[in-house]
Amino acid sequence: MGTVDPKDRGVVLVVDDDDDYRQVVRDILERQRYFVLDAHDGGEALDVLRSEAARAIRLVILDLAMPGMSGWQLLEILRNDASLSSIPLLVTSAIPVHGDASGVGATTPWLGKPFAEDRLLAKVEHLSRSIAAYERRGPAALT
Repeated sequence: MGTVDPKDRGVVLVVDDDDDYRQVVRDILERQRYFVLDAHDGGEALDVLRSEAARAIRLVILDLAMPGMSGWQLLEILRNDASLSSIPLLVTSAIPVHGDASGVGATTPWLGKPFAEDRLLAKVEHLSRSIAAYERRGPAALT
């Protein structure tokens, strides 16, 4: 597939230790004209999020169970770092988390694995529209 212009739909960072999963998500999103970056664990994702590329990232799709720095650990860092806490997250996990004490599912969007392509795209589209509204009108647009 050809290159995708980051201005088309925005940049999405996919964080998952499963190479095949990252490739499937990349393929789905690139067909919809998103530009995709990826990381194999939370540590690598944190490096990307603290780099110059971070300004372009519109969404992080994050798995929770990974070796090295887990998604749980990265989520905690992102929530507590003022420079990163505004980056929208979509947690994807085979671990049922909706309604647990982490707030995933209640305060952080969540999609259980495995999921259908249309469900992933619906979540990404919804978050992208919310982000675009926020950028146009400010924080009140998200309420």
